[in-house]
Amino acid sequence: MRAIILAGLVAAGTLAGCGGEVKDGHAQLVETCIAEGEVPDTCACIVDAMEARLSPDLFKRSVVAIAREKQPVGTYILSLSDAEKLEFFHAEQDMEACNLSDVSDE
Repeated sequence: MRAIILAGLVAAGTLAGCGGEVKDGHAQLVETCIAEGEVPDTCACIVDAMEARLSPDLFKRSVVAIAREKQPVGTYILSLSDAEKLEFFHAEQDMEACNLSDVSDE
């Protein structure tokens, strides 16, 4: 599913949070995306779309689940309510304009 792949570019993988400094959710998701092999500008674009389209509460919970707890993004999205899945759907439509690299991750 393309939506899960796009979200996976943002979320899958590890978070470099061990540097001792506290990073905001935006920075954590961007770092996670970069760690998965996407270019920084694209990662920033993807996370901007998430932050703009998701409610503040859903964005914050997504940061915790995806970046901090390292939950697989597909599993995380499937655990959401239908309304929250719809929020992700709208964000993913904006993410498609972010010039994604050919990074294949399921």
